[in-house]
Amino acid sequence: MLGPAHLPLTRKQQRPRKLSRQSWGAWTLLAGLLLAIWGTAAGIVWWTARKASASDHLPAVTLEPDQDLVYDLWNLEPGQSRFFTYPSGASERLRLLVNRDSDGVIRAAFATCTTCYSFRNQHYLKAGQFICGRCRTAMTIGGQGERMTPDKGCVAVRVPFSIEHNRVMVRAQAIQEGAKELAEAAGKVAGRADASSKPPGEDP
Repeated sequence: MLGPAHLPLTRKQQRPRKLSRQSWGAWTLLAGLLLAIWGTAAGIVWWTARKASASDHLPAVTLEPDQDLVYDLWNLEPGQSRFFTYPSGASERLRLLVNRDSDGVIRAAFATCTTCYSFRNQHYLKAGQFICGRCRTAMTIGGQGERMTPDKGCVAVRVPFSIEHNRVMVRAQAIQEGAKELAEAAGKVAGRADASSKPPGEDP
């Protein structure tokens, strides 16, 4: 005769075990699904960051005197930026920036603002964003229709450009004229800062 431990389970007794196995299977499936979703999301974030930072350490494209800036936009993914340098004076090269934001909008600008002009050689790219070397924050890039003013703040000064056959073009004349305006506006900002820093009653 079989003992109580060896007696076959009735249907009523088997049902809780069956439900327990089904619940365990459902939770395992849900956990696997959540893990797959998390892995996919993490992969997308990683790939997006990697793609954006791909342009961070590329060497600046060197332009010669009177040479137009022409760049094939196939080389610029959304979220990326590229530096260019143009001769300014005997020893200095002025930097420019072409940016394609995450929405695909193209912007071209001098790689500095009027406020932080004296730090212009310290600005850099990080994950495709233009970082101010003085403020250590992302600098806004001026839009095509935006006017330059001395008190604009930490905004990279836009330069006129056109897009033809999927290539961005900035004329050398626009660079030269814009560089003069930028230096003059930056000088006014520096003059105001010097005047405001003087003690009261001292001649400006």
